[in-house]
Amino acid sequence: MGRIVAIGGGDLQSNLPINKYIVEMDKKDSHNLLFVGTASRDAEGYIDNIKMVFEQLNCCVKALCLSSKEYIQKEIDELLEWADIIYVGGGNTFYMMEVWRKYGLDRKLMDVYSKDTAILAGISAGAMCWFNCGHSDSEVFWVNNIVGYGWVEHLLNIHLYAYCPHYEERIESFDKMIMEKSIPGLAMEADTAFVEQNGQIKYIKSKEDSKAYIVRNVNGTMLKKQLEMIMIS
Repeated sequence: MGRIVAIGGGDLQSNLPINKYIVEMDKKDSHNLLFVGTASRDAEGYIDNIKMVFEQLNCCVKALCLSSKEYIQKEIDELLEWADIIYVGGGNTFYMMEVWRKYGLDRKLMDVYSKDTAILAGISAGAMCWFNCGHSDSEVFWVNNIVGYGWVEHLLNIHLYAYCPHYEERIESFDKMIMEKSIPGLAMEADTAFVEQNGQIKYIKSKEDSKAYIVRNVNGTMLKKQLEMIMIS
């Protein structure tokens, strides 16, 4: 049974308490954090910001840049073995999964989870990847420069939810789309996170008014339950 922290949205500043929580889950004095920025096509500014934040939290940060560099399998395996924390950034989920499958990173991350060799964390695209499917605005769903939402399927399916990040911006779309699904939806607003640790699941938040919900299609009727959350600082 592995460890996962899936963040619903927000920025590095508002998520600082959640990022501190992730680091503190690793019981070592110093921490090796591997940033996977595939969804942003390894945007240098994003990598720099991650390094700035997590180095201040006593982390040694490296980046796995599958979009901008070529790797042999041994190099990827060595980075995964080095990591205490694997943090997946936001961006285009559809593109991210295509690249991961090319390198077999999806299977490798499943192995990390099953052996519990590192904490698996991420935000937005990097949060939904641990679930069955995700409510996404990846560029594949843009039509005439207008954003549309769709399901990104065939994710890692560690947890059987249809995951929605940024729920505060997507309520109407997600609530309508979840009626297509036979599995429950996990709808998370910015500055909230799903946490799995020691076989237990809980929900945390870094802002008092942030919320998360389980949303279900029950015989053609949508049922929504607000989740109890732990406030962290």
